[in-house]
Amino acid sequence: MQKKVFLFALLVIILLLHVQGSTETLTTISITGAVKQPLNLTMEDLSRFEAVQVRLNEVTSDNNFKGAFHYSGVSLKTLLEVAKVEKEETDFSKLIDLAIVAHNKDGKQITLSWGEVFYRNPADIVVAINATPIIPYRDCKHCHQAGEYEKWYNPLKRQICFPKLVVTNDFYTDRSLEDITNIEVVDLHPKMTVQKLSELFSPKFSVTGVVKQVLDITDLSSYPHKDVMSRQIGDGRGYHGLSNYGGVPLLEILDKAGIETDLNTIILVSAPDGYRSLLSYGELFLSPQGKNSIIADKVDDQPMKKDGKFALVIPDDLSADRLVKAVNRVEVISLKNKPKLYIIGVGCADTSLITLEAISYMGKTDDFLCSEDIQKRFAKYMGNKPILFDPLLNTERMFRQKNPNLSPEESKRLLEEKRSKDIQKIRDALSNGRNVALLDYGDPTIYGSWLYWLGEFQDAIEIVPGISAFNAANAMIGKHFGCNGSIVLTVPKGLKSNEAMLKAVAENGDTLVIFIGLKEMKDLMPLFEKYYPSSTPVNLVYRAGYSDSERLIKTTLSGVLNVEEGEKEKHLGMIYIGPCLK
Repeated sequence: MQKKVFLFALLVIILLLHVQGSTETLTTISITGAVKQPLNLTMEDLSRFEAVQVRLNEVTSDNNFKGAFHYSGVSLKTLLEVAKVEKEETDFSKLIDLAIVAHNKDGKQITLSWGEVFYRNPADIVVAINATPIIPYRDCKHCHQAGEYEKWYNPLKRQICFPKLVVTNDFYTDRSLEDITNIEVVDLHPKMTVQKLSELFSPKFSVTGVVKQVLDITDLSSYPHKDVMSRQIGDGRGYHGLSNYGGVPLLEILDKAGIETDLNTIILVSAPDGYRSLLSYGELFLSPQGKNSIIADKVDDQPMKKDGKFALVIPDDLSADRLVKAVNRVEVISLKNKPKLYIIGVGCADTSLITLEAISYMGKTDDFLCSEDIQKRFAKYMGNKPILFDPLLNTERMFRQKNPNLSPEESKRLLEEKRSKDIQKIRDALSNGRNVALLDYGDPTIYGSWLYWLGEFQDAIEIVPGISAFNAANAMIGKHFGCNGSIVLTVPKGLKSNEAMLKAVAENGDTLVIFIGLKEMKDLMPLFEKYYPSSTPVNLVYRAGYSDSERLIKTTLSGVLNVEEGEKEKHLGMIYIGPCLK
């Protein structure tokens, strides 16, 4: 009995060690974009959701058989509901013009429409976490030569990278994407005016956007027609009977316009009153149901007159909300990823200061640039994505600290070599279609070090603001200190090179805020004493935003030097000077 207890305890310890040892390489998937609650989920998190089982016979459009499997996972609809998809301020509150873009670890992406996720059965699109191959009952050797059956049998033994997006409605499985890292809800913010019209009508519609030929269509009689039966049931107004529509499959019209084969193309169909619906390329061209989505010109065998000459009808939707009356525009839009260099502010201190937008952008990043400290504290949002290098080691101060025995000349030469190699890593990642993110402290636009060495990527840069030490320090001071009109932010170099500015600030009684000035306080004192009375209030804020070590010291100009010299912290601090601090 004691032996069994010992073995059981040993097994528990081994399992615990295994779990702890694997946390650094956790596979995570993020749900970001137009959501109120961004999600970062591990495989273990996904396993806690109610599971659905689906079968997928995997054949891609290039006739490549990749096996047949039973997949188990979570409905994508469920995950999006948990993330609380919601638009920001808009005059079109319906979600039917949203796109859903899935990215994987290799930088590939595919696009879904809102409607094909939410207006079909929940198990139609699944984020799978495991799979079982479907092995034929009969041995393939029975009726095929070895060279013939192996190409059909071997895919059943392949390794599948999870989590995997499984799109069961598609005949060709090109959109079933393995090793997904991010699902982003995209609001296109189309420039359309939503208005209530006394009469909703359009005599024609145009096909524009990413097409070889722009079409202006007033008559569909030259196109092959088909009839579809549509259940008129909406989420708002309920059931309104059956209607028999006649029209032309939308994919036929798009083919005529010369749409390109692209899994990241979406089609936005709209009316003069601003009502619109979005469809994906995949739901039209990969799914057997795609040919049922029509631009109708007849209803119940009669030409359409009321509510426009043409209508978008999607009969396979479980809700008719995507029906667009009086269609006047069909716009083809590419959401193909243009690789970006994100500069993301992660906040000045505690991890709780990171913004939802920063988390969202980290979700759609493929490669990171960050310090070891940031990597450790924000690993939950970064997952196991590659880190190209630590940008802090490209600063002269940090490079000298790491290499104290180098001569100044050798240090400068080696630092330039390192910077060149690291810059090339960014170039290579972007050229391979990967999004790169530099994770910077505070707000990267306020004296961010990246400003001095990433200039060549200006066209690819997108900045995500963060909470600055200035914001956190203001909260600690806890009062309005712009009482005389202005708050001026600067650094010691700015003060020394612009004495006229300092004089004007002091004379007007505005508040002066100095970044990275603690080490130079002694050198700055003659300037301060020249323009400020000795009784001028001074606030020193140390480690603003670090809840366990932040400190606010209130003093005056006459006493500030003694206070500063008694403090060990010489880097993480802010200096505030001015009469409004009283």
